[in-house]
Amino acid sequence: MPSSSPLNQAKRQQILDGARRIFIELGFASSSVEKIAKAAGVAKGTIYNYFDSKEALFVALIAGECGGETHLPALTQLLDAPIEAVLNRFAHQWLSSLLQEEQAALFRIVLAEVMQFPALGQLIESSGPAQVVQRLSEYLAQLNQDEILQIDDARLAAEQLLALSDAGITRQMQLSVSNPSSNQIELHVNSAVNVFLRAYRRAN
Repeated sequence: MPSSSPLNQAKRQQILDGARRIFIELGFASSSVEKIAKAAGVAKGTIYNYFDSKEALFVALIAGECGGETHLPALTQLLDAPIEAVLNRFAHQWLSSLLQEEQAALFRIVLAEVMQFPALGQLIESSGPAQVVQRLSEYLAQLNQDEILQIDDARLAAEQLLALSDAGITRQMQLSVSNPSSNQIELHVNSAVNVFLRAYRRAN
């Protein structure tokens, strides 16, 4: 694989941008490395310098869109910040990523193709969402150990917080019922954190 120099990173992003256009336009099954190369303005062989396959390219694209390739804060950094601020950050970033128009389009592709390509869904889960859930789980487990929160299953609690932050808002967007405003997003996130802490905060 090429080095992580700015030039190579720019080329990688160029390929991802072309892949995004092709996947959204044609879906996963009808897309090809040749079509992606043409859309990205690179040679087919250049794509294989960065990605092993069409599947690997799609996974990298989804992971980048949902934050799997972004740096997750270290647990020590999270523990130094106020609990409400940390939970708000996780919930807000999660919901904001789900509401991005292009990411919503890519996830619709995943849902359409996952029955035919089940390994694709598993790869995407492990490369993106699972990493976020894992870090949040570690944080919640530490708060339980420190007797700040009372949580029996940290992973389940992490999933609950992220689900609470959504509370139907992504469904409405995907069905074109409504496009949430920034105020609505903030309301959902704040409500999710408040409900979560009422459920799990230890009594003084």
